[in-house]
Amino acid sequence: MRVIALVVVLLAARTAQAQAILHDERFRSPQHWAIELRCGPYAPEVDSEFKGAADPHSRYFLNKHKPLFQLEVDYQFFHRFGSAAVGAQLGYFREGAYAYNVAGTERTGDRTALTLLPVAVQLVYRMDVAARRWNVPFAPYVKAGLSYTMWQITDANGDVARADDGKKGRGGTPGWQAAAGVALLLDWIDPGSARALDSDTGVNHTYLFAEIGRYDASGLGRKNALHVGDTTWVAGLMFEF
Repeated sequence: MRVIALVVVLLAARTAQAQAILHDERFRSPQHWAIELRCGPYAPEVDSEFKGAADPHSRYFLNKHKPLFQLEVDYQFFHRFGSAAVGAQLGYFREGAYAYNVAGTERTGDRTALTLLPVAVQLVYRMDVAARRWNVPFAPYVKAGLSYTMWQITDANGDVARADDGKKGRGGTPGWQAAAGVALLLDWIDPGSARALDSDTGVNHTYLFAEIGRYDASGLGRKNALHVGDTTWVAGLMFEF
């Protein structure tokens, strides 16, 4: 029994020491950047532009959600009570469907596609002081910024589609976006491995996150802008280094 008790005490002491090292910033490499790998469902609100008078997106693409892939890079300039950063996002979205015939009565064997390339700049604030100092592994955060979504509609040949008036199916829509979410610090699962990862690669912290966001890509008041925004959720991994 004494041996078992001794083992328990030693394990507890080792865990406590590992946690202390994990949350002691003296043992961390410098931290200034964060990278997020992001993905979530997306369905562009194209039909909202017509206010019920027409529904081209629903008719062609059935408003089915397709994956939106994003890469975000943040520069963290504040680390006192939480962290503040300025960030940039780049995304990719594509959906396809069979086109209608000239009469618009039935679908053909030819496919059309809508591709979006949203880019954005934003401010980010993460309330991560509890996760980094007090062993509470949750870090809520908020984001807000401006966006510009480049879009393109292609025909069956993969060329840019043209409307009846000859206009090309290509353009860009300015807008804004905002999000709120929570990140789960993964370091506490295995403090030793987290410390080794920092020592070997410079990755200070690893998070799993989920957020709800509004992507209002409707033109910022510009008339005849293609509405390609959505309200949706995104999840992914974040690495701070």
